[in-house]
Amino acid sequence: MLNSTMRSLVSRTACRSQSYFSTSSVKNIEKLWENPWKHAIPEKTKTFATVEEVPVDWSFVERLMPIEVVPEVPKHDSYPTPSGWTPPTAAGKSHSYYVRRRPDHLLPLYLERKRDLLNEKTLDFDYVELVTVRNVDGDVFACEHDLRSYLEEQLGHSVASHVDELKGRIKVKGAPRLLIEQFFYSKGF
Repeated sequence: MLNSTMRSLVSRTACRSQSYFSTSSVKNIEKLWENPWKHAIPEKTKTFATVEEVPVDWSFVERLMPIEVVPEVPKHDSYPTPSGWTPPTAAGKSHSYYVRRRPDHLLPLYLERKRDLLNEKTLDFDYVELVTVRNVDGDVFACEHDLRSYLEEQLGHSVASHVDELKGRIKVKGAPRLLIEQFFYSKGF
């Protein structure tokens, strides 16, 4: 009996709802609980961006950009120049090692200051200057041996040096940069 009353109640409410609303709109609308994602996510619409090319004067930017081509070795009336610069000579190719110059045609010598031992009298750290020679190709140990013997002969005391064969670098402690520069100029690099 309960089933029959429920059926009759459902049929009455269905008839009343159809009479109040138009049947064409009810049939086309999908029920919300049947596909909740369709109503939660907005429909995708395609939008296309417009592209416009604006002519730009790049001459001001090009002045600031670095030069990509290495300039030629400058020509001077006499060598060494007032700054002490000397161009590479053919004698530099006769050794078992070679020191490549930087793009600005200077020797790859870099000065570095590091903290050394503690001075017990002043309780302050002493600083030591290390000169790093980079871009050494070929026999790096022969270059270090020749450099150390030249510096010890010029200075009159021993000089500490360290060789990094993989990177092609030599670090020298206890010698001024000017003497190292003179050594490489005399060898033709």
